[in-house]
Amino acid sequence: MREGKLRSLLLNISSFLISVILILHLPLTVFGAAITDIRFWSAPDHTRVVLDSTDPVQYESSSQENPPQCQIELIGITTLPKKRELEVKDKYLHKIILTDLGKGKARLTLYQKTPLQTNIFTLKPDLGKPHRLVIDLIDVRQEQREREEREKQKETKQKGTKIVVIDPGHGGEDPGAMGPRKTKEKDIVLKVGKKLIHLLDQQREIKAFLTRKGDYFVPLETRVRMAREYGADLFISLHADGSFNPQARGSSVYCLSLSGASDQAAKLLADKENMSNILGGAFLRPTALSKDPQLNQILLDLMQNNSMKESFRFAELALEGLREVHALKFPNYRQANFIVLRAPDIPSVLVEVAYITNKEDERLLNQSEFQGKLAQTLSNAISKYFR
Repeated sequence: MREGKLRSLLLNISSFLISVILILHLPLTVFGAAITDIRFWSAPDHTRVVLDSTDPVQYESSSQENPPQCQIELIGITTLPKKRELEVKDKYLHKIILTDLGKGKARLTLYQKTPLQTNIFTLKPDLGKPHRLVIDLIDVRQEQREREEREKQKETKQKGTKIVVIDPGHGGEDPGAMGPRKTKEKDIVLKVGKKLIHLLDQQREIKAFLTRKGDYFVPLETRVRMAREYGADLFISLHADGSFNPQARGSSVYCLSLSGASDQAAKLLADKENMSNILGGAFLRPTALSKDPQLNQILLDLMQNNSMKESFRFAELALEGLREVHALKFPNYRQANFIVLRAPDIPSVLVEVAYITNKEDERLLNQSEFQGKLAQTLSNAISKYFR
């Protein structure tokens, strides 16, 4: 009996060891990640490349300056997408090539036009997005030039001139809300923002600037910092609302709240908009972080109270005009803790121009005429506000 039990135990142990050995000798591709897509976005000071994958990707990176390129070796890859070569028509990259090296390995090569700073990080799945490997190729000198140009605008501002910063929400990796016909919030608000800038530029006493001029992502805190570097007298963040209720429609205006949201709907909206950093893939570099002076707390509170009162005043003017061109979701402004409205010294509002998830609102938002009406309404409100 004892010999039989011992033999059985030895057989079980042998089977287990054989299984472990077989597993260890299996190729990495059995357990690895599948790369499903490659995308890129061009910004004024950087190019962003994103790899979508089914699972987290292990990688090792290297770079060279002559010729300038960044190489990222991907480890434990099961499959690659059909499209493995992308032509990039921007000022930083020539092309992107993904090469299968075999044995579960692949190489991503980014052919640069000039040596760039590289930031690589991963993002976990969130709000429908898969695992992502994000590569930012940054022109640090251009980034610095843009910051200096913004500060120069503030320093050379003529007496009586007001600076307005228009912030089209979302962008790049973060599309924002999506309409039934696949209209993207990021595209609509950029169009409205550009039309609004055009109108404001026709007014001598106003200088207006956009936080983004194309389809690329800008972290929420960076948008606020940009407004402060410009020395903004007013900051307006443009959005198009979304809802699981397809009947919800109309325009609305939101201001900052430091103590809590005015209602649950406002809180949910703020939570959604504040998630933009996660969706868009915010990676705040040390050079991009705001270095605010240590202000006296009493002075800071006074500044915040004054800017919030001015925000309320502009919000009422905006609502007054919006109700003439579109139905209002709420007759009064709402309040919540939006990250993008937190500049203590700048009156700031967030405008939801319409519900992109409503079929009729989506149809209107796609009309250049309606976009123009929204821009004209906000332009009028800005003029009234400064007068």
